[in-house]
Amino acid sequence: MADKTIVDGALGQLDAVARDYPEWRPWLALYADALRASLEPLWENAVPEPAPDRPSGTPLLHGTVVLLDPTPVSGWLQHLTERLAEAGTPDLAEAADRVVGLDPLRLLQAAVATDTQAIQQLAAEVGVPDERLAAIGNLAALPFLQACGRRLGDGLPVPWARGFCPICGAWPAAAERRGLARERRLRCGRCGADWAAIAFWCPYCEHGQHRELGSLVPEEDGEARQVDICRRCQGYVKSIATLRGWSPAEVPVIDLATADLDVAAVEQGYRRPAGAGYPLRLQLVAV
Repeated sequence: MADKTIVDGALGQLDAVARDYPEWRPWLALYADALRASLEPLWENAVPEPAPDRPSGTPLLHGTVVLLDPTPVSGWLQHLTERLAEAGTPDLAEAADRVVGLDPLRLLQAAVATDTQAIQQLAAEVGVPDERLAAIGNLAALPFLQACGRRLGDGLPVPWARGFCPICGAWPAAAERRGLARERRLRCGRCGADWAAIAFWCPYCEHGQHRELGSLVPEEDGEARQVDICRRCQGYVKSIATLRGWSPAEVPVIDLATADLDVAAVEQGYRRPAGAGYPLRLQLVAV
């Protein structure tokens, strides 16, 4: 019940994003479906225990074997592609129709691992552009990753002094400046993981030389919302002041709601690195 309450709160925030960006409603509806799906036993029961021989400094999902029934996974992918076909352009509808023919566990494994080569291979098999298949795969994997964030979030390696997510290896979607002390917490936009980071430090190139770091501060927001930048690697992280920590389900919603900060950073020549922060290796096995 607690998890459902948390997800319901995130869905309420998603409705607010839809009011601000009505043109996004079809895509936001898909995120809502994915967040609701994350509460299903299919995904909760599939969350693996961390591998006992996992090397130090690697994400908790690295080296794990995930057991999943491909039939309901295929049903989830079918639902997702049908919604995409209804909401998208004719090209996207055609891409969604072709994706149904893929092995759902292969697609899910490639998406969870952010395995660019595997995505390219799958895209070539069904004649779909890589970036479209990656977008579909990311949505398809969100319920499993959210379930992982809830189940594994209390057992993160401490301290965690890396810029990538300690659960799934993704780069952070944003940073919180939490509470009155403005503690910096990096947040994963996929599983929602929450880990500490020092204030002046780049999660991408992992250096903390003050002269290479800075902030872009929108005039209308003051310091409530800003973009932390690194002049050394040209990376950026959105940074949001908040009194409380976000729930895992809220992180992808807040990432969407702050898209204007992404636009501002890109216009100034800053980028988020492509791909995963850590080359995650895991297996999805049919049961």
